[in-house]
Amino acid sequence: ALDLARADLKLTVTEYIILNVLSVIGVAALMVILFRDLPWALPGAVLGFFVPRWWVKIVQKRRLNAFNDQLSDALNLLVNGLRSGYSILQAMEAVSKELPPPISTEFARVVQEVALGLSYEQALDNMVRRIRSDDLDLMVTAINVQHEVGGNLAEILDTISYTIRERVRIHGEIRILTSQAMLSGYVVGFLPVAITLILFLINREYIMRMFQSACGWVMVAVVVIIVSAGFFAVHKIVSIDV
Repeated sequence: ALDLARADLKLTVTEYIILNVLSVIGVAALMVILFRDLPWALPGAVLGFFVPRWWVKIVQKRRLNAFNDQLSDALNLLVNGLRSGYSILQAMEAVSKELPPPISTEFARVVQEVALGLSYEQALDNMVRRIRSDDLDLMVTAINVQHEVGGNLAEILDTISYTIRERVRIHGEIRILTSQAMLSGYVVGFLPVAITLILFLINREYIMRMFQSACGWVMVAVVVIIVSAGFFAVHKIVSIDV
């Protein structure tokens, strides 16, 4: 349920489980049809089991990146609202109306939860649980500390907004500088798979010989291990925390 909330997917847990079962059956049947051999149903079922999970993780990552890109603008709106005399809750409501999703959706949830009786500290903690963002955690911590000890919240959020903008700028520069290496990692990882699929479509008997003996399976296992190690090594090198 938490993973579905983080991805903002309008699915219940039961619907997701049904989708997972259908994925297992569908991918297993597809593998049997493609390879014309019943034992391929087992790896197809395993692949189908993980496909919905990968999909949810991809949606979560995209949503988190979009949220982080919008957080600086949201903080600017909060600062301007506080300096105009709004309360923190009114400023959050302004963010939910002025900015596009996903950040407007999350701040609207905070406002709704407070309207239903939760304290805004608890509502903000719920948002942090849904959005695993270090920048958001920093903002919520600053708001909670200010609520306990006092201080100029607008000035604090303005400083945090500047820090987040600089982090986003530096992260963008790093992403540009490492894009070629990242592309090389994707090529290294997916080129053997693409070649295998092309050979399978062009000449099925030729490529299937590899899967008809133990030696062929050993070769496939070695290739998978080596290519995966190379891909993750490149990905680890170019993944720089800011």
